[in-house]
Amino acid sequence: MVAPVYVPQGGVADGRLFAVRGFPIACVPLSVLSLFLFSIFPCFRSASPTVLRTILRLGLLLSLGQVFLLVPGNLQATEFFPNLSQAHLEHGQHLLNRGNLDEALSAFQSAITLAPDNADAHYNAAYVLGRKGFTESAIHAYREAVRLLPEDSRSADAYVNLAYALEQAGDLDQAILAWRSALRLNPAQVPAQRNLELALRHKHQVDRVVAAWQETARLHPDEALIHASLGTALGQSGDVEGEIQAWREAIRLQPDQAMAYVGLGIALGQKENLTGEIAAYQEAIRRQPDDQDIAPAYFNLAYALGKTGRFEEAVSAWRKAIQLRHGAEVHGRLEWLIGKRDLVDHMISAWKNVIRQRPDDAGAWMRLGLALGQKDDLEGELAAYRHAIGLHPSGSILGEAYGYLGDALTRSGAWQEAVEVYQTLVDLRPDDSHSKHRLSAARRQLGLAFLKHGALDRAIQELRLTLQLNPNDEQAKTALTDALDRKEAHRD
Repeated sequence: MVAPVYVPQGGVADGRLFAVRGFPIACVPLSVLSLFLFSIFPCFRSASPTVLRTILRLGLLLSLGQVFLLVPGNLQATEFFPNLSQAHLEHGQHLLNRGNLDEALSAFQSAITLAPDNADAHYNAAYVLGRKGFTESAIHAYREAVRLLPEDSRSADAYVNLAYALEQAGDLDQAILAWRSALRLNPAQVPAQRNLELALRHKHQVDRVVAAWQETARLHPDEALIHASLGTALGQSGDVEGEIQAWREAIRLQPDQAMAYVGLGIALGQKENLTGEIAAYQEAIRRQPDDQDIAPAYFNLAYALGKTGRFEEAVSAWRKAIQLRHGAEVHGRLEWLIGKRDLVDHMISAWKNVIRQRPDDAGAWMRLGLALGQKDDLEGELAAYRHAIGLHPSGSILGEAYGYLGDALTRSGAWQEAVEVYQTLVDLRPDDSHSKHRLSAARRQLGLAFLKHGALDRAIQELRLTLQLNPNDEQAKTALTDALDRKEAHRD
């Protein structure tokens, strides 16, 4: 089961992350095809190890996670309101924007301590726990958020994220229940409709595939590759214990199969057995250290090492993964390391190396900007985002780069340019409430700057535009009243 991609969008105003993209990818058709060829056509039996090995490798590669995105938050209100749950919630979002997952989680947990019924804090804590790989804890937190939220579209969004987490944990039955709950609360929830259909289809196929591979393994107990395929199918069914047993049997029968160790490592990781997971990946690497197909072992090893705090080793493994394979799945999974300030130099160096090899990789330029921001190199950060935008990337990268550029300009006090950048972002994403929120905040700050310097007409113009975007902005209302009063006084 491929880990879902959690993408928080919007929700800054009320302090929660709610939108999710990403669908589970099933490798079942590959397993069905290989079993069909092996069982039906005798001519494939002699050549089946090569065929099945290729299929197995593809299946394992599809089990990798993908790029995580960051969502900006607000200022550190905890300095002013240390006993206010909402202040810790907003502070957590700010930390999340900076890539500081550990501190963000601590802030969300502080919000929960101060207000145990703060559903948004449980929701955001669940999101961070999922990012850090603590799937079971994330599920618990999502369930608590669902319990506390009213039964409306917000609760439907929570059920969507809960379903993704349950699928990642291999609990397809509970995931199906969560998808159905999301649809009950919001029948127009398109991702829930699609994923419920996929989950039901996947469950039906996996049950058949597991039974077929079990029968094949009974008939051919000494075929290592058959046990490996059984392990893959059991993992898709959520039977992690059975999966581990199947991988161990495959390794016993054929100890030199590096990809079997990768499969075992992934399964042990599902059980949060970090020691066993790390050892399995290291065994895979020892057998095929420079094979491109072994990049997932380096990649997953880096992630597991990072979870144990062995960050220097994690960065080394991550660099090797990039050397062997330049796909987005390698670039994104360890982005949380950027939050470790003592490793920012390593991350900057790594992204520069990627850019030297792939100068037109807009995503790499954007991630370099994020890392430079951690070093407070605002000039370099701005230059990196602008370069990413200049490459005219397709997909979501362009919008993300504009968003990060606007945030950096805001931090630099360049309100006019920030407004222009955020306006472009709104034009790219006209239905994204979060982009509009960022634009309204930038316009408000620009209006306040004009007001401070006595440019009353410009201040009034910007503050009115702010209120068109966000009629509930009390600070903009107060400032607009002040500007109008001062202009009237000048007339007198």
